[in-house]
Amino acid sequence: MQRSLVGSEMCIRDSIYTLLQLDTKTGMIEQVQWSLDSENEGSVTINNDDLNYGFGHGSGSFELYPTKNMYQFILLDKTSGRKWHVQWGMKTKERWIRRIY
Repeated sequence: MQRSLVGSEMCIRDSIYTLLQLDTKTGMIEQVQWSLDSENEGSVTINNDDLNYGFGHGSGSFELYPTKNMYQFILLDKTSGRKWHVQWGMKTKERWIRRIY
């Protein structure tokens, strides 16, 4: 899937080597790992679903809010008020997103 970087933002937390890239139109999230050693760089998907179901309201609809836990965020759809609990991690089972009702 090819995505435009227009409408993306990088979320920085306490981890010095990991950032989250949020598509502010769709709510899609990538975990980006950077390093001075290119073998340790890359990205993995946390959420590959278009949370606007293809009816995007424009860039800026979604925003990540940090929690006191450096691995967890709240994703907010600012147009509808819907919320998701997001966690990043180094292992696949540690990365997830789930809707808050």
